[in-house]
Amino acid sequence: MRTEVGRNSIKKLRATGVIPGAVYGPHIKPLNIAIGEDELDKALAHATGENVLVGLMLEGDKASRLALIQEVQHHPVKDIILHVDFREVSATEKMRTSVPVRPVGEPAGVKTGGGVLEFILRSLHVECLPQDLPDVIEVNVETLEIGASIHVENVVAPKGVTLLDAKGQPVFIVAAPLTEEEALAAETVGGVVAPEPEVIGAVPVEGEEGEAAPAEKGKEAKPSAGAKPAAGAAPAAGAKPAAGAKPAAGAKPAAAPAKPAGKK
Repeated sequence: MRTEVGRNSIKKLRATGVIPGAVYGPHIKPLNIAIGEDELDKALAHATGENVLVGLMLEGDKASRLALIQEVQHHPVKDIILHVDFREVSATEKMRTSVPVRPVGEPAGVKTGGGVLEFILRSLHVECLPQDLPDVIEVNVETLEIGASIHVENVVAPKGVTLLDAKGQPVFIVAAPLTEEEALAAETVGGVVAPEPEVIGAVPVEGEEGEAAPAEKGKEAKPSAGAKPAAGAAPAAGAKPAAGAKPAAGAKPAAAPAKPAGKK
């Protein structure tokens, strides 16, 4: 039995190689206990599944208690155990828990058809006596073709074990491989292919998409205010030269206006 409570007391307890824990069950009040780290490591090392039955001999007891290791709390960073919970069970009373399910063999639909074995259930709920509790329930899946499945009613439970899940609940299924269309659809978002990302600051190359569109037919583009004509470019018809502007090299002056007849 353990009387130490509180964060500081528990911390000192762990420093001595002792792990705090608790025992609870349908017929007892929760009890605080302490178990040696070495003893707990041995019990977990010999476990072949998630359900581990142990015998607990508590101070003051005349016989050991049969208990199931219900939960082991680990440190998030360090490889140490912080706390362990035990659920006391009776050797003569059936218990309910979950047992991992494991496929055996390679499905025919995977081997020859390129299918994928999908896990619909990772564990099965069972009812049995403690001594009949299996570490894992194995299911042969070698005969499964593409589209075939195994349901709870097809699973052969170990002796003394009753499966509690719905009989029609699928456990394993072999799915068909993805077609090119389905693979493409999987790469889209909401059924629409995601657009290519725009490169900010990219300069369009002449002749490629993105170059400036020509002016509409019948409409001439007007130069922006203050823009200077390119060197050698002829001024537009009717355009007047800017005040003070010098004529371009080689340009001939405009012809003088004709004098009226009869005047010298």
